[in-house]
Amino acid sequence: MKRYIIFSLFSLVVLSFGITGCKKALDENPKTFIPPNKFFTNPESYELAVVGVYSRLPLYSGNTAMLLEMCTDIYGQPSSAFEQALPMYQNAPTAFYYNTRESWSGAYSIIKNANFIIEELPKGPLADDKKNQLMAEARFLRAYAYFHLVQLYGDVPMPVKPAADYTSLQMPRTPQAEVYKLILDDLNFAETNLPDVAPMQGRVYKIVSTALLAKVYLTMAGHPLKQTQFYVNARDKALAVINSPKFHLVSDFAEVFHKTTYTTESIWEKLYDPALGGNPVHSITLTAATYNPLLVPADWFINSFPKGDRRKEWGIVENYPGPGNTKLNTFFYKFADASGVASGVNSSGAIVGYTLPYLRLAEMYLIAAEAENEAVGPANAYQYINEIRKRARVNKADATNVPDLTGLTPGQFREAVLMERKWELSLEGSSWFDLKRTNSFQRIQTLRGTGLVNPIGLYNQTWLIPDTEVENNDIPQNPLYK
Repeated sequence: MKRYIIFSLFSLVVLSFGITGCKKALDENPKTFIPPNKFFTNPESYELAVVGVYSRLPLYSGNTAMLLEMCTDIYGQPSSAFEQALPMYQNAPTAFYYNTRESWSGAYSIIKNANFIIEELPKGPLADDKKNQLMAEARFLRAYAYFHLVQLYGDVPMPVKPAADYTSLQMPRTPQAEVYKLILDDLNFAETNLPDVAPMQGRVYKIVSTALLAKVYLTMAGHPLKQTQFYVNARDKALAVINSPKFHLVSDFAEVFHKTTYTTESIWEKLYDPALGGNPVHSITLTAATYNPLLVPADWFINSFPKGDRRKEWGIVENYPGPGNTKLNTFFYKFADASGVASGVNSSGAIVGYTLPYLRLAEMYLIAAEAENEAVGPANAYQYINEIRKRARVNKADATNVPDLTGLTPGQFREAVLMERKWELSLEGSSWFDLKRTNSFQRIQTLRGTGLVNPIGLYNQTWLIPDTEVENNDIPQNPLYK
């Protein structure tokens, strides 16, 4: 992690300088480091440090979004002209790809900065309740980053304190069960100590911890840990969010997206200021007269939706009219701003301020449905999945549009709710994680067959560790794709 740790601290300092406008930050020596006794000078500096940790979000960025999603079953083959996209689609990644490096370094940057704050907060001139609040926020962000890492890589190094020197950065990999224990400890602390209301949209608050706990428990109950006792915990945490008066489902699926602020079902989202950067999924999904998108819906996926499903009718655009009424590529509309495309304007590189959801209420309904079915059976699980299906109807008065589910065996319900997650949560960073925890990567082999360079195997359960980490820090590599 050597080259990334230094950069991540520098990012924190630069962001804080941008917020405070403090000239003194420019005068420190060395230029890329401000020691704690210089940076933490007043109560506001601790708050700014915590805000700075968010600067490396989302972990689901343009490059890692391509990596996370391209290796799943709902996407079609990209153009071969797109550098690393086609090898990812063909199950032929390498450890030096920038998306592999970014996914690792971004998460460890958050962990490094969170550890720095957690170490310094107890010394700060703040009231105890404020210390606990900021501590909870830092620990939540650390847990979020570790949850990302442990799912992708399995056993990972687990620093919980700032590094004293370079040799302390060269840590062995910690068994993933221990990483999950830290994640639960951090999230439970956050759930207890975060405020009920966020200081501002984009920052986390109490019920965000509850929602992430639901997701973590569901993951721990699945493959590879198979700690199935946690299905009950996942259901209960999801229901705590569902039953909260803070949220309700937006009546029209299309009205959930193309927003620049939270909706009534937003639990936690990334907000963008177009002057500073935009939603990374826009540019990898939008078509144009001179541009082919990286992430395109597979034919089987387009044809899999129930009759009258708004998630297809609005969310997937087929035969989009281009200049002179030419027909352009099929594309996902969920995060794409298509204004100007029909007139010949290539807006694929536009800076789009649409929010990017990390957690939203619809996923809590699907977690409750899945966990209830796995823990008890489908009898009481229909109410949760059918609520999402009703919302998806183009014609709410027509029950044949996305009809209610009923009369399924537990196995049939399991397949139904996983399919529902694909329709509802496409492009939101869940697809690969769902395949892993349900041990169903073989679907990719079935769908892509001879289009794969390497057949699907057990090695697909983890990503390759970046070459820089293997070389610099002597971290053993995960099984190679072959």
